[in-house]
Amino acid sequence: MILLITVLVALAIFVYGFFIEPNILTKTYLTLNYESLPAKEFKIVQISDLHCTRFSRPFKKALEVIKEENPDIVVITGDFISSSLEIKFQDFLAELTGTNNNVIAVLGNWDHNLYDIEPLKNAIIKSGVKLLVNESITLPNGIVIAGTDDPYFEYDDLEKTFENISSEQFVVLLSHTPDIVYKALKYNPKLILTGHLHGGQVKIPFLKLAIYVPSEYGNRFLEGLFTIQGVNMYVNRGIGTLHLKIRIFSPPEITIIRLEK
Repeated sequence: MILLITVLVALAIFVYGFFIEPNILTKTYLTLNYESLPAKEFKIVQISDLHCTRFSRPFKKALEVIKEENPDIVVITGDFISSSLEIKFQDFLAELTGTNNNVIAVLGNWDHNLYDIEPLKNAIIKSGVKLLVNESITLPNGIVIAGTDDPYFEYDDLEKTFENISSEQFVVLLSHTPDIVYKALKYNPKLILTGHLHGGQVKIPFLKLAIYVPSEYGNRFLEGLFTIQGVNMYVNRGIGTLHLKIRIFSPPEITIIRLEK
């Protein structure tokens, strides 16, 4: 009897982890207040870690959410692909920019795993996405969006990223991994948006712990909102999966962030 129960539980976990949770896109709403915000309000939708190999249900749901929320900008914090330049990733970006034409992105570590990253960068730009590679842009409302290249493989250059930004400007920093946070603090961003960790992808129930976390800080910045020395950082769980197409207690996520003055 114990053996039978064990087999049934293992089967249930297998089915849930591989076929159910990876297809459940969760919406996270976040409101942050800033006295220095140069606009009355500003809405950001963040997606991350697409690892897009097929146009699956979470991607379709993400497009629906973005259309419903109608944010001021959509940001993508890296890892468009898993191993190759997949046509499905380009299809998703085309529909995304058709839904919202203010999409800004940075690159992740798996994007740099390509032998030649230029075709990927060209595909992103051709889709209508503004790709930031250690650079920044100032929006019409005065908010600055800064974006580093991938910190995991040390392509990031914060000095170059912030070279055209004054200390008085309101900066939202996009960077693939939260490991950049302590280096970024001296540049005084107001908000840092990252991904990379997938929330652990397979997480121990009821604990903010995962078995495998590719971060020098371990589980410290696994997912969610953190405030470090007065700077807010949000770590998004991502949409896709890596290595195994499994998620347990760490469902795909789309974040809707409202900044208010």
